[in-house]
Amino acid sequence: MNACRRVWIHRAATIACILLAIPGVLWWKNSILFVILLSLSTQAYTSWSSAEASDDRELSNRLDRIEALLERKGDDG
Repeated sequence: MNACRRVWIHRAATIACILLAIPGVLWWKNSILFVILLSLSTQAYTSWSSAEASDDRELSNRLDRIEALLERKGDDG
């Protein structure tokens, strides 16, 4: 999945959490289960987005390519 698409997925999830928080705040007395599920889903999403943020495969691959280019340039010079 490309980086731009990941950004929009996270932004959409953030907007959904905000929109669901409004009824959660307004009607929490009548629906404790709703608030509990909202809280658990937000925690699960936070963990997932942290895992996405820590995925550095693309950066690592790019740095490996840069190192290889520098080594080749050093061998040539």
